[in-house]
Amino acid sequence: MVLNDMSSLICPKCGRSSDDIRFVEAFCVDCYPVKLRCPAKMEVEQCTRCGRMRIRGEWIDPGKRALSDYIIGKCKGDFDGGVYDPGEQTATFVMSKSGVKIERSIALEIKKTICWQCSRISGGYFEAIIQLRGDPLKVKGHALLFVKKLSKRTFIAKEEEKEGGLDIFVGNSKAVVELMSEMGIKTLITKKLVGVSEGKRLYRTTFLVRL
Repeated sequence: MVLNDMSSLICPKCGRSSDDIRFVEAFCVDCYPVKLRCPAKMEVEQCTRCGRMRIRGEWIDPGKRALSDYIIGKCKGDFDGGVYDPGEQTATFVMSKSGVKIERSIALEIKKTICWQCSRISGGYFEAIIQLRGDPLKVKGHALLFVKKLSKRTFIAKEEEKEGGLDIFVGNSKAVVELMSEMGIKTLITKKLVGVSEGKRLYRTTFLVRL
């Protein structure tokens, strides 16, 4: 600990005075040594189209707490908590010493890529078509409801107006089956063989809903 003539503390690391910055013991709050161990390279994948980030094989929105918890969990040390800032691409750790709040931040390396969902959308991929036919008002109402609910489970490739109704092109057919069952909606289901991949037949399913 260094004292000047006015009995102010001088940080032995950066040379700043306690007249200018708060101190923790012999160091200023910025230089106080803390135990913080993080991977030398913490690379996180982010989709350039939808902005979602990948952790544990799952693509999630960057604002979700699960992403912050995952990144902070990769580090060890005497910190009380932490938070990930997707805008600044930094992880900030918070700790308390002698009643003083201390923060330390590390930068993350972001790997830009395209998630499987955006890749399929750009390639025009879809597994199912929901054909809504009948009263225009009912068609419009059901279309809005289906898109809202299905967007939480899969992706909507596109929508097309047809004579007498509307077609909704959906990324995953299983998601449509589950939704129709949950809502108790009767539908006529037909399947069409569209190709073979690695010896497995690929089908496209059409769900006709009359309203």
